[in-house]
Amino acid sequence: MSHSHNTNDGSIKFGLVLNSLFTIVEFIFGVLTGSLALIADAAHNLTDTFTLTVSFIANRLSRREANASKTFGYGRATILAALLNATIMIAVAGFITFEAIQRLQHPVAVEGGIVAAVAAVGIAVNGSIAYVLSKNRKDLNMRSAFVDMAFDALSSLGAVIAGLLILFTGVKYVDSIVGLVIAALLLYNTIKILREAVQILLEGTPKDLDIVAITQAITDTEKVLSVDDMHVWAIRSGYNALSCHIAIDETELKNSRNIVEAVKAQLRTTFDIRHATIEVELEDCVKHEDHESH
Repeated sequence: MSHSHNTNDGSIKFGLVLNSLFTIVEFIFGVLTGSLALIADAAHNLTDTFTLTVSFIANRLSRREANASKTFGYGRATILAALLNATIMIAVAGFITFEAIQRLQHPVAVEGGIVAAVAAVGIAVNGSIAYVLSKNRKDLNMRSAFVDMAFDALSSLGAVIAGLLILFTGVKYVDSIVGLVIAALLLYNTIKILREAVQILLEGTPKDLDIVAITQAITDTEKVLSVDDMHVWAIRSGYNALSCHIAIDETELKNSRNIVEAVKAQLRTTFDIRHATIEVELEDCVKHEDHESH
């Protein structure tokens, strides 16, 4: 088991325990004080328990060995987890928005001092979980969990601000406005995760890779005349793959293996493409054949 996977598991376990305990406390105080900011944040924290559980299971599942039915392994379990978590976060943002609008129409008295105190604890709890998860943000699954917890910390900060403003000004609708701002920010960042998950599932080109640069690097490799029928995709977060055809001169046919290895080394070191399938063709073949993308 790799150190990275051990770290991911430990981070998620830490988040699960701490988040679950605080969710119970925050919900109780939210009901007692009548604060939408606290209740909304507690509801979000409750879904965090589920999303962190999904992330943990997906992280463990992704380590299963490849087999005859899953020849690339189970790495995309983490992408499916990120997709599910993002969907849940969008639902949470919708719930907070709905409740905030209801409260704006029918203001409810809120005990600002207690709200601020409980939310301040939430900043410490959620912030510490987000910090632990932030160390593995290259993995989309871990990033979705990090964003979720980071916005919980932001939600708690918003609740502190709302509580203090209510305490010193007596303005009731501040609680609802803070809820709307948090929902908007959460939705914005969740959509970015959702788009990246869909991009991977549709086998789109990873956003950090430039097809033009990759093509140029391959054609610059010694004895490679041209490249075509290229496909670049991510098997999972941080694990990029490529397939293409390269053309060489007929006189270099006996060196084709060495040429392919040189191209793979270039792809690995320059673009972090770890899985490359390269078909060798002779220059004359390329001139007379068209390749279709599939």
